[in-house]
Amino acid sequence: MTPFQTIPWAIVTVRLPSPQSARETWAATLDVLDEIGALLAASDGVGGVEIRDPRTIDGPVRPELLVYTTPECLDEVDARVRAMVAAFELAASEIVAQVRTDDDWRDTWKQFYHPMVLGDGALLLRPSWIPRASGHPDREVVLDPGRAFGTGLHETTQLCIDRICALWTSATRVERILDLGCGSGILALCAARLFDGAQRVVAIDDDPEATATTVENAELNALLPRLEVLTGDVDRATPSGPYDLVLANIRAHTLAPRAAAIFDCTAPGGRVVLSGVLVEELEEVESAFTTAGFVRDASTQAWPRRRDIWVALDLERPR
Repeated sequence: MTPFQTIPWAIVTVRLPSPQSARETWAATLDVLDEIGALLAASDGVGGVEIRDPRTIDGPVRPELLVYTTPECLDEVDARVRAMVAAFELAASEIVAQVRTDDDWRDTWKQFYHPMVLGDGALLLRPSWIPRASGHPDREVVLDPGRAFGTGLHETTQLCIDRICALWTSATRVERILDLGCGSGILALCAARLFDGAQRVVAIDDDPEATATTVENAELNALLPRLEVLTGDVDRATPSGPYDLVLANIRAHTLAPRAAAIFDCTAPGGRVVLSGVLVEELEEVESAFTTAGFVRDASTQAWPRRRDIWVALDLERPR
């Protein structure tokens, strides 16, 4: 069953006014949309958040924030979206909440979801409707937009995948991997594809919809036998550890309280990649994790790694 194809789904769309000048003038507004989207993505009842960037889509497209949810949660999510738009003083031309029973959402994605070569050429991420091309990397993950957050388009996801690829390229020994807050399962799938000698790859999320989507995506990539998919929090993943690589692309207010638990399930010498962190949240998150016992991963050349308003923290548990 493809997501939303046979069951009702819901969406809240925030549309901005028509542009008054060149596309480049949208940069500051898109930063605000990014921040709102990140906060919403961590909210209960939100199954996915995406932003349409007029600078990367052919044709006259206005910036839009699309928040996917269920009919049962639509009123609550709509109210939350409107409150955030007001709090950030975003000049929206309209905010529309809808229950849908079609699959237009998936078709709309095809306008701007395209293959991406990540990690300096180590890995291809592509949607199923676009075939491989000559020169694409041998290793790939096929991922269509689904019910859970995580498509590879967001900067925080790319920051994590870049680090996974760098560790693989450097032949770092990784036998046990944890993707905490797995969403669509994208990070677990990328790690499983690259580290094909890993003994265990665990993907965990507290949202059953996310873990169900992870299973579907693992099946699509013939990686399900390599994955252990769990619904719950970090404590459910602990018995399968300790982990040589922990990936956590989740918001700062969720990461910081789990620093000690993540330390406990990380193997001595193991590496942790944290993203979903805004630049202004860096100090808070780093403090929580260094207090728990982590140190900066000396094998990374930049601290923190940054894309736009987002940062990634590369940490290590001392031996």
